[in-house]
Amino acid sequence: MIGDEAWIESALAALVSTSSLSGQEAAAQEVVKRLMLEAGADSVRIVPVDAALLRLHYGFETPTPTEGMFAVVGAWGEPAASPFILLNGHIDTVPATAGWTIDPLEPRITDGWMNGLGSADMKAGLLGAIAGVARAKAAGTLLGYVEIHSVPDEEDGGGTGTLACVHQMLNAGRVPDLAVVCEPTRVEIATAQIGSRAMHFSIRGVQAHANMKHAGVSAVEAAIDLARELSGWAEMPHRSEHPLLAPASVNIGRIDGGIGATSVAPNCEMEVCFTYHPPDEPLLIAEVDALIAAWRDRQNPAISLEVRQLHNVHPFSTDPALGPIKALARALGGEAVNPRGFPAGSDGRLISRLLGAPTVIFGPGDVSRIHKINEAVEVAEVVAHAKVLEKFLSSGIDPG
Repeated sequence: MIGDEAWIESALAALVSTSSLSGQEAAAQEVVKRLMLEAGADSVRIVPVDAALLRLHYGFETPTPTEGMFAVVGAWGEPAASPFILLNGHIDTVPATAGWTIDPLEPRITDGWMNGLGSADMKAGLLGAIAGVARAKAAGTLLGYVEIHSVPDEEDGGGTGTLACVHQMLNAGRVPDLAVVCEPTRVEIATAQIGSRAMHFSIRGVQAHANMKHAGVSAVEAAIDLARELSGWAEMPHRSEHPLLAPASVNIGRIDGGIGATSVAPNCEMEVCFTYHPPDEPLLIAEVDALIAAWRDRQNPAISLEVRQLHNVHPFSTDPALGPIKALARALGGEAVNPRGFPAGSDGRLISRLLGAPTVIFGPGDVSRIHKINEAVEVAEVVAHAKVLEKFLSSGIDPG
């Protein structure tokens, strides 16, 4: 039966076995289209990714080649019906790292867990969404209008496919009553997401023999000094705290430079990531710029610096007391929302910030088991996710 455990296992295996690295999602998107039609979608359409349009309207850049890239949107119900529920999931995966003990594209189930690249992040969540709406449609209990967005380029570009769909909804003046991003949360409701700004620093000094260090200026030592300066950002006394999110932090992820012990280093590359909470967003860029300026003031004039932003994945937070979120909590079996925070990035930020729609993250899988060897998801969680969504899509939502 469409949407039951056997169908979920088979459909998830089909998705996992189809490679879908960022920028190479077309084959997997064809599988998604087939599954949506099997699930009784009233329509399935594609949303092309127009990189030039996204750059023009949102200043958005992606490092991923976008030629031929598209999102897939399945729709159930009448567009004018209420409520309008959006379910979002990305189809792309990161590359498999060395060390896998099985073929990443040959999913298998062991003790109830399905291994495979992208199984938890986040083909399981996307499949759970399709199965959930299929179950409600087959039972004749589906209320309102539901769209499922299967989007490309979340991992590498950080939201290209979702942004294309959001742009289309903005142009149509359509805002969901609730958006559910089906990233892995162990089937718990996350109402807040951490922010992450990654930066690359290129530092140039003056090379000299180490025995004549006075004739050179070390780029590596300057980088170490800059790292100390930037690390102080997280310790500023006015740093905010969010009850659902880990503390703000600064991670010096890479320092690479110099020639060897007997040479004053002429160059150094450094990468730094700032993890931040929603209230700190308006402060982050100016404060980091001020720390860099303070570092520059005490450097030898021969030191030069080039700064490049790698990404800025903005945070978001949604009020858990909103009616649609309470309805989802009831479908999960609780009388009240027991919200959690999401410790990674997601496309939920684009939906929340640009559409202004109440947005949560809710899906099967454990975020601690993704982006690593032998990624796996518990099949029972995918089934549970689908059942909760079926109940939620069949129950309506509170207005407040």
